[in-house]
Amino acid sequence: MFLSAALSTWLAPSAASAQLLVGVGRADITPLTGVYKGGWACTCAKVIGQQERLYARVIVLQEGHQKVALVAEDLFALSAGMVRDAAGLVTRLGFSEQNIIDSATHTHSSQSGYMNYSGDNLILPSTGNADLSKATGSPADPVMYSFMTRQLALAIRRANANLRPGAVGWGETQLIGVTENRSLGAHLADSGITSAGANGGSVSQDPRGYLGTIDPAVNVIRVDQDRRLRRPRGRSAVRRVPVGMFATFANHGTIDHENFWYFAGDHQGAAERVVEATIRAAGHVPGSQDVVNAFANSDAGDMTAGIQNVGPADAEKVGRQEAAAMLGAWRQAGRAMSSHPTLVLRWTRTCFCGQATSDGFVTDSNAWVGKAAGAGSEEGRTIFYYEGLANEGDKLPVDAGPQGDKIRVLNATGSISQAAPFTALRIGDGLLVTVPAEPTVGVGNVIRAAVDKSVAGSGLRHVDIVGYAGDYLNYFTTPSEYEQQAYEGGFTMYGEYSSLILRDTLAQLAQDAVTGRPAPSPYDFDPSAGVHATGPDYGGGAASGTATGQPAAAARLGHSSFAWTSGGANGIDRPVDRPFVTIQRLLARRWRPATDDLGMQIEWSSDQNGAYSAAWEVPLSQAPGTYRFRVTAKRYTLTSRPFTVRRGAILSPTAAGGAVRLGYPQPYLLNDWTYRPPAAAGGTIGFVVDGHRRLVRQRAGSRFPIPGGTSVVIPAGGARDSYGNTNPRPVTVR
Repeated sequence: MFLSAALSTWLAPSAASAQLLVGVGRADITPLTGVYKGGWACTCAKVIGQQERLYARVIVLQEGHQKVALVAEDLFALSAGMVRDAAGLVTRLGFSEQNIIDSATHTHSSQSGYMNYSGDNLILPSTGNADLSKATGSPADPVMYSFMTRQLALAIRRANANLRPGAVGWGETQLIGVTENRSLGAHLADSGITSAGANGGSVSQDPRGYLGTIDPAVNVIRVDQDRRLRRPRGRSAVRRVPVGMFATFANHGTIDHENFWYFAGDHQGAAERVVEATIRAAGHVPGSQDVVNAFANSDAGDMTAGIQNVGPADAEKVGRQEAAAMLGAWRQAGRAMSSHPTLVLRWTRTCFCGQATSDGFVTDSNAWVGKAAGAGSEEGRTIFYYEGLANEGDKLPVDAGPQGDKIRVLNATGSISQAAPFTALRIGDGLLVTVPAEPTVGVGNVIRAAVDKSVAGSGLRHVDIVGYAGDYLNYFTTPSEYEQQAYEGGFTMYGEYSSLILRDTLAQLAQDAVTGRPAPSPYDFDPSAGVHATGPDYGGGAASGTATGQPAAAARLGHSSFAWTSGGANGIDRPVDRPFVTIQRLLARRWRPATDDLGMQIEWSSDQNGAYSAAWEVPLSQAPGTYRFRVTAKRYTLTSRPFTVRRGAILSPTAAGGAVRLGYPQPYLLNDWTYRPPAAAGGTIGFVVDGHRRLVRQRAGSRFPIPGGTSVVIPAGGARDSYGNTNPRPVTVR
């Protein structure tokens, strides 16, 4: 007894921790075009181009001998085999599969075809696009897999090379009104309400109302670096510089629906970019220093903003809302930073091998897809749904073994992983626990309750679930949700009680992390499925290109485009980690960069014959002037003819409640791809009141009071926002 207590004390983390080292980095993981989109059960549509570059973003923390890489990749999912292969490329830097926490953002506008197990490359057909050859999955593309693995390793190397003394802190807030539970009927079963079926019911039926149906938590781990500044007379001072965050929020990456055929980060990509730009500006971060927002997803199995919001402009809108919440939590974290936090990691691998849970329920050792899964999710149904062959709620009248009431239609055993990694990482007064799949918010509640109980009295104030992490076993639902057989229950592969294995494993790892006990021995398993990073590189692309279409003049919120051909098929001419298409502005007889395809304003496409086209959506505030396209390929450069950008006659004044609002044109489906606010904030309106001009000015507000008078008109060009945009037609407001 005494020996056990003494060992526990010796193994427990010391209060006198070493100085924390912090490093951040990223690498481009965008593949060639012409591949199927990842994550959609309902599409055989192929990607034709890019709206946003996809990245692996990395934060490395090191304290004494303990080192960990926190990674978020702009992907729908990732596999343990790729993580192990990438770790093998950075072993000498102190990394292994055990101290790399890699999470997918779960954007469904990323690629497919790179997962180690063929079942994870599954594509179910949609109406009018029934490529049934992909319905059972396909082997990984060796070139894509090798490219992505090497780039993941490169991102880790870059973050490791950036290590400096620094500090870390936790912050959290809530984001409400953005997401909804897309399988509400199944969720209500957790509260004993089963009459709604798989997807009926109302939010008011949840005992906690709307907040009970979602996970509103936005968790942030802020990371800063200490930089020594030189002062006059040889003196120096240390300035703390913010370099990013690891953030979680539960929200599916399905706002860009399957018919948006471009690589994009979805709302996560927008949140990442807005946060990074804001931190860089607020912290006066040197241009040579990277800033990353590693946006990992959470218990988002049934969480989505992709039903009420559709398309890339809506994705940016939601991303900006997420970014605002993340930045609020980031500022909160800045008030409690620590350069000597406790850093403890516990890792294991657990098999779904038909074992019993801690409360005696038995899981399955075989992976089965249920009939309900064939319907697809609410954001995108499959041909089986439209033909009436599969619906959410399709189930047996009674349970049949560990798969419960699931109607089993596809035995996926061997085509998906059977054993998956789990991690508990303590950072100061917070704890990360990972789930190698898509847990519903109900499963998230079960895990948190078990982990909270296991670490009671440890001083931990934050418990954060990182979903889609380390591997991908599809969905996990609670037993009550599972029995409703909604889409998520149909894809809960290892049976009715399999989510309780997550609960048991993570509660044990969390307790091990706070008591100093070693983690359970990992199950001996090779996650590679025979796939390794041995494929060749993509290649150098074409040696030259020829312009085939020149840009035209454009107004703000309009488009200008440039076309060329090179023979370099499917975007192979695009360089990795640097801009491909740049918009340049003529200033003082020199061409200077205005934006490029590393942001969100440019869409470019490429076909299998090497025909390219790039379009720029001119921002609301873009300075008028002369511009041009500049293409910088791997082996050639091209420059378009100059074109002009002018202010926009785009304002639509509308009167209500004694005031005028200057509306902006809203995005039209997929034809527009960047966010713009609904109305101008600030500006002037030159009203004509009974024949006399009256000027009304607003500094930042969106409501312009209507002057008193019998006849009140806003003439064409009379309204002007703070950027100089005007209204094209006269409007009578009284």
